[in-house]
Amino acid sequence: MAGQSAPFRVIKFWTEYKRVAGGLKPIDKVEYCAVGMANKATTVARVDDLKRVRDNIDPDDVAGNIAKMRWDYIAPIYAAWKEGHETPEHGTPIAAWPGLTPEQAEVFRTMGLRSVEDIANASDGIMGRINLPGVRDIQANAKRFLEAQDGQRVADQLAEKDKQISLLSDQLEELRQIVIAQQSRDDDDDDRPRRRGRPPKVVTDEVSPE
Repeated sequence: MAGQSAPFRVIKFWTEYKRVAGGLKPIDKVEYCAVGMANKATTVARVDDLKRVRDNIDPDDVAGNIAKMRWDYIAPIYAAWKEGHETPEHGTPIAAWPGLTPEQAEVFRTMGLRSVEDIANASDGIMGRINLPGVRDIQANAKRFLEAQDGQRVADQLAEKDKQISLLSDQLEELRQIVIAQQSRDDDDDDRPRRRGRPPKVVTDEVSPE
């Protein structure tokens, strides 16, 4: 394996989820340490940050070479881990659910259950083969979590609708004020007194006949 002699050791990978517009954004993280330091000092980093290394690094660039050595060692381990932890195509990833410990989540993944929906909808036969204490309670909690998610989704949609209605009302009020101001200017023009009498005499240059 490339980087076999690197002075780093991977302790674990995991995925955290950040809520963004349109859903959840997965963020893979890694905890690693120097050889023999797992119980003393470890470092946690985003995998995407560790990937940012240059290919052609000056031999005198100590920090750059350490970063490349570190990623060369971590990359194949991360790829192997990632292969067994694909994000589900549909539903809420179990890593985004606080109702499971990482160890419990790993057990469900080995059974092919990768989302909270998979757990909530799993048959009695599948749940009976999962060797975890309180597995039925876990399934019940998964169902309650999804119900709460649905309720929050409806609340978010209603809040967004209220926001749009409020914005539209503000725009209509602004337009109303513009119309009122324009009407006031037109009324002022109509009430302005007009000059009476004959129009001013136009003076022209006349050429007297010879």
